[in-house]
Amino acid sequence: MDEKIPETSTEEEILTRHRKEKKDLQAKIQQLKKSVNKDKKKKKEITAEITRLEQEQESRHAEELSLIVGHKEVLEDQKEEENDTEISADMVEQESLNASSSEAQETQGPGKKVSKAAKRRQKKADANRAREALIREEKDNNRFCARNVEAAKLKALLKARKLKMFEIQPDGDCMYAAIAHQMTDVTVSWLRSKASQYLRLHSDDFGPFITNPDTGEQLTPEEFEEYCDQTENTPAWGGQPELRALSQVLKRRIEVLQAEGSPIIFGEGCNEEKPIILTYYRHYYGLGEHYNSVAAFTGDEEEDDEET
Repeated sequence: MDEKIPETSTEEEILTRHRKEKKDLQAKIQQLKKSVNKDKKKKKEITAEITRLEQEQESRHAEELSLIVGHKEVLEDQKEEENDTEISADMVEQESLNASSSEAQETQGPGKKVSKAAKRRQKKADANRAREALIREEKDNNRFCARNVEAAKLKALLKARKLKMFEIQPDGDCMYAAIAHQMTDVTVSWLRSKASQYLRLHSDDFGPFITNPDTGEQLTPEEFEEYCDQTENTPAWGGQPELRALSQVLKRRIEVLQAEGSPIIFGEGCNEEKPIILTYYRHYYGLGEHYNSVAAFTGDEEEDDEET
């Protein structure tokens, strides 16, 4: 990292600045959100930008906290070394004798002189504890944001079913990619093609439930055809109509877990094979919906209980 922490900076000054930067970032994020209407492409771009800004700030804050504590340790060690060089030869000999005597006295109870080496070890241990406490404080400040609360609830739901999240790239293909992850020899483009074909063949069933995002009105036949074309040939985000269509095409039950409310199930009569399970996030990437896949949790993996 190229940034250098000023020597005069204290932990409190760093934390104060971090709090201000977080507020500034949240204000910027709100402005970015307001700049998005119903343009899905623009929405996806803003989502990625918000994720990048949040991750960069969190990484920089953690590194700065480590640097300020580490910088203090270096200065203290340098000062101690300078003091050591000023000791005269006869004092060095005396210090050696005293050190030997002091180390023997360390185990003799309170009130005894502690060796210089022991003091240095204790100082470094205290500095390490202080650094870890500062990093924990940074994480605690973010622990109860909407993203982490949602992620924690879904993690608990998955764990109860002996599952864990399998992260899918956050783009317009996420729903299709999550389904493809749990199947064999199936691609995102194939799923999009099959979903659009099913929608066209059953326009009377799906048409009344898909509306124009600008007017809120039911799609005209021309608009419905354009919707199907976008489903097949563009990275348009998929939702409930496409999930319902794919459950029928694949003859598989699709179950969508969410942090709030009961799971949403598509294709309830399709029980020949194990269901496809997706996790649905409202806040995971700042804006818009996102789907992740799941994988089996064996219990051998080490879980990371700290939300970042």
